[in-house]
Amino acid sequence: MQHRQIDIDVEVNRWIEGKRVSFDQTHNDILRTEAGLPPLSPRSIAATPPSNGEGGGAWSAKGATLPAGTKLRMSYNGKAFSSVIESGTWLANGARYVSPSAAASALAGVSLNGWMYWEAQIPGTDRWQPISKFRTEIARRRTRK
Repeated sequence: MQHRQIDIDVEVNRWIEGKRVSFDQTHNDILRTEAGLPPLSPRSIAATPPSNGEGGGAWSAKGATLPAGTKLRMSYNGKAFSSVIESGTWLANGARYVSPSAAASALAGVSLNGWMYWEAQIPGTDRWQPISKFRTEIARRRTRK
């Protein structure tokens, strides 16, 4: 199949990212699902939150794992935002996101690297920490390359 590049604005990109249910989904996969078209590849999945089998709803990506119930907060442009880990996703303002960047970008209204903005409070603790602190050393080395 031949692919063609299309230009989209930030709001359309944010909408597409808000529909993402897996890190493996491409923008094309998401648009095909929304248009009611059949998937082209096995990586396309049904629109359900990802299940990683950890603690009944932990979220995990790029070497970091945050258990269900983890509180999240960020500040951008003088505004405070919050989220919580539930069912393997970031739940914020009634919407679910699969990554810190998707959540940060949707809430702030601009494209953001969520790893730089979010802080987490793990259940049972009083301490807030940058989410990047939860990444493993192996994952940190991979992202530097």
